[in-house]
Parts: sequence; structure tokens; C-alpha cells
Amino acid sequence: MSSISFIGWIHTIAGTAAIFIGVYILCKYKLIEFSLYSGKIYIFLTGISAATSLLIFNNGGFNLAHLLGLFTLMALLVGFIFENREFFGISRHLQAFSYSATLLFSLIPGMSEVFTRLPPGNPIAQSIFDPILQKTFIVLTFLYFCLIVYQSYWIKFRLKT
Repeated sequence: MSSISFIGWIHTIAGTAAIFIGVYILCKYKLIEFSLYSGKIYIFLTGISAATSLLIFNNGGFNLAHLLGLFTLMALLVGFIFENREFFGISRHLQAFSYSATLLFSLIPGMSEVFTRLPPGNPIAQSIFDPILQKTFIVLTFLYFCLIVYQSYWIKFRLKT
């Protein structure tokens, strides 16, 4: 098992905290919003985690995890823009889908790290192409689509704007 650099620790701590806070926000408020105090913390920690992911090169050069870091930063920006600007009546939806996508974009490399590092000496997966990880990615993506369907319902029928 390789050692973790200082940037790696910042990335891991910020990313792990962001995932737990993101799940908490979705369970309690249904939507991630910058206007919430916990939303500000989530967005800040997710931004730190995504930005620091671009500085980690354990597996050579630029890879899929770096691409997901860029997607996360873009989704944070898109979510913030649509939270603060109205766009043909769909801004709430685009904000919700963007901020929720950041959770998916964080969970994919997060699960990859967990499955390829733990347990030490005999990890569950040998690479990101391991079938167990591929199935995990499919389940996470399916759950994301279920979430955005639920959020669409919530925004349209439950949320008073």
C-alpha cells in the first residue's frame, strides 16, 4: 500500500467529510444548496477535494480521477450559477442535478480508492476495471438517476418557490 502525501491527506479528509455532509443534506433537505450553512460547507469541501485531486499523480499522469475532479469543479460552478440565476424555469432542476452530480463524481473515485486499498495486503479490487468496481459504478449511477427523478418530483410538487 502506497503512502499518502500531505496533499493526499487534505484531499482524503475533505472528500470524505464532503461525502458524509452531502448525504446528510440530501436526506434532510432533499437538495444541496449554497444557501444552506451545511451546503456552503459541502461545496467548499467538495471544491477542495476536487482541486487537490488534480495535484495527485500516484498512477502516472492525468487519469479518469482527474477528469472527474474537473467535472466536479464544473458541476459546482454550474450549480452555483443556476442557484443564483433563473433560466426558463428550470434553474432549480439544473442546480439540483449539478450539485448532486458532484456527489456521484466524488463517490466513483472514492469507492475506487477504498476497494483497491482495503483490506491492506488483500484489497477487494485489483484495479478500477475490476468487475466488483464496475458493478459498483453502475449502482452509483443508477442511484444518481433515481435521485434526480426524486428531486424533480420534489421541486415540482413539494417545494414552494
